Amino acid sequence: MAEVSLAVVSLTFQVFSGCIQGYELITDARHMPSDCQYLRVRLMTEKYRLLDWADVVKLDETDDNLLISNSSKGLLLDVLDQQRRLLHQFGRLDEKYKNLSKPLLVDYAEENGVLPDPPAYSPNEESPTAVHRVDSDFQRRFPQSEVLLKKSLEWAKKSTGIPRRLKWATFDRAKMENLVLKLASFNDFMREMLNSQQLENLAIKQTRTEFQIMQLNSTIQNLVQIFESTALGPKRRRRRSQQLTNPVTAYMQAQGLDDVDDETESVKPAFQGLAALAQIKALNYAIEDPSIFTDEFTNAIKLRHTASEIRSVELLRSHIRIIDEDSDESGESQRVEAYYHPPHSQMTSVWIEWKSYEPPPFQPSGPDPKIHERVKALAALLKENNSKDQFRAPHCLGYFQDTDPETGEDHCRFGLVFEKPPTAHPNTRPISLRALLTSADVDMPSLSDRIELMKLLSETLERLHAVNWLHKGLRSSNILFFSDCGPQEISYADPYISGFDYSRPAMNDDMTEKPPENASSDIYRHPLVQGSGGREGSGGGFKKSYDLYALGIILLEIAYWQPIDKILGIQNLEKAKPSVTISARDRLLKEQKFLKYVRSHLGDKVMRVVKACLEGPGAFGLKKNVDEKKEVVGAELQRMFYEKVVKEFVQMRI
Repeated sequence: MAEVSLAVVSLTFQVFSGCIQGYELITDARHMPSDCQYLRVRLMTEKYRLLDWADVVKLDETDDNLLISNSSKGLLLDVLDQQRRLLHQFGRLDEKYKNLSKPLLVDYAEENGVLPDPPAYSPNEESPTAVHRVDSDFQRRFPQSEVLLKKSLEWAKKSTGIPRRLKWATFDRAKMENLVLKLASFNDFMREMLNSQQLENLAIKQTRTEFQIMQLNSTIQNLVQIFESTALGPKRRRRRSQQLTNPVTAYMQAQGLDDVDDETESVKPAFQGLAALAQIKALNYAIEDPSIFTDEFTNAIKLRHTASEIRSVELLRSHIRIIDEDSDESGESQRVEAYYHPPHSQMTSVWIEWKSYEPPPFQPSGPDPKIHERVKALAALLKENNSKDQFRAPHCLGYFQDTDPETGEDHCRFGLVFEKPPTAHPNTRPISLRALLTSADVDMPSLSDRIELMKLLSETLERLHAVNWLHKGLRSSNILFFSDCGPQEISYADPYISGFDYSRPAMNDDMTEKPPENASSDIYRHPLVQGSGGREGSGGGFKKSYDLYALGIILLEIAYWQPIDKILGIQNLEKAKPSVTISARDRLLKEQKFLKYVRSHLGDKVMRVVKACLEGPGAFGLKKNVDEKKEVVGAELQRMFYEKVVKEFVQMRI
């Protein structure tokens, strides 16, 4: 990094770097009690709020590019300086910078006086970065590659009289909470200095930071700490009216944070997005392990039901009345209309998605217990995740084993039961994207509608992957719409994603079930996971990049407004040989006519997005055979998928 003289570096950047250095010292301090780790997590999230804010206003070594009005620069410097002082004197000095008689934090040094540098951030295990960080496993749970973070840490190294490391002599939870809340209020105050466009940019930046944090935290303990950290909120107090001239002091007093006495009314906590992500990721990881998935766990992440209630998702076949067995969908997940009517309850209009299985050898009937457990976990996850905006998944009521009520014949399939959206009439059937693509009665939507649909599908997959939730069954027959007025009145801004295929976290290597050979499904699968060979014979398991490949096929279909088999000129997909589907990827990338069509009809950006999804890791700056289950690799793929795909759609103007 080039040297910058003191005369050139702005005072704003110097004070900002001091803030970052203060965050580093406290979050890396040794000997924090284990039951207070959530406070350290919250302190780190506040540091990244400050970094994201600084990135949006383009804070750097000079003030030349700073996007803050001249009249507000003095106020900004005051807020930053108050944060810096608060961090550097916390637990060690009083307000007049005298040493405390009983400090919370004291200087700490290794026996040899040398602190080793941590391994460099390097998703490809090559080209290590040069930045030297405080040596801490905790620090690796948060993004390390931000340019502004590196610059500020390098500058802070030049400060004299600042310790390299601290340790806790004693720990006061109340004081630590108050520190965190004061810092949060400073960040809130700085947020209010932004204009509407900057606020929008900040929201986008913070969402991506939250996704990165999710990728770097893959143990249930860490996820619970993240969730607990988001619940910490300030208290408001009734105070005597007092005229204050300092806007920062007035704001802090309004938050009830000028002291910690007389606390009464709680304020709604921040980080609702991060809390929701941590909650669903922890649930996804824990739900199949009875030793972890307990009431204590469900209480810790504030789920609405007990552990036993969440896992009680098996329905009786006798309570299901199937309206018709006909389906216009091909593939593994045939979809039929039905009614669900348990005793003493109202009848509900539902649809069912079938999940077929092969009985294990030497077993007279019934599924493999592992497959049964996986379907139960999938149904529970889709039932508990009741927020459509999170993952655009329909609400699952449960599942049943399809045994004929009269003869007892085992049909070797599970039925996942889904509730119709509250906005749709009970008699309205879901219409799949594939049905729309193949219907002679449906006109090609406008360019703006198609771009909006591409954007929503990409954003949804980004969010799924942020919590390591792999779909494994992405195809146009699993993109659903509901329209009471028929297919011509479809709202392409309101899709649902269904057909989750025994979805498990990306960290899980136990791939018991292989997909059945089915050309209609295989055409959407990456060549390495097609057919009876299924889950990549080397044991690598299903990868996020395979979901991205399927997304690329769907985006291509939306661009052409034709199904992929018609685009490729496959006459009868149902009877196509494996060699036909397995060569699809090569054809799409090597025969120029396909991507050329996208470029000429939808533009260069859409063409580049489709190509990147079809190409895979290399298009996102990763090595071809990189281990996508590694946390830093997942974080880098998450970051680059936003840059190369989601961001392109978000910034498009039609």
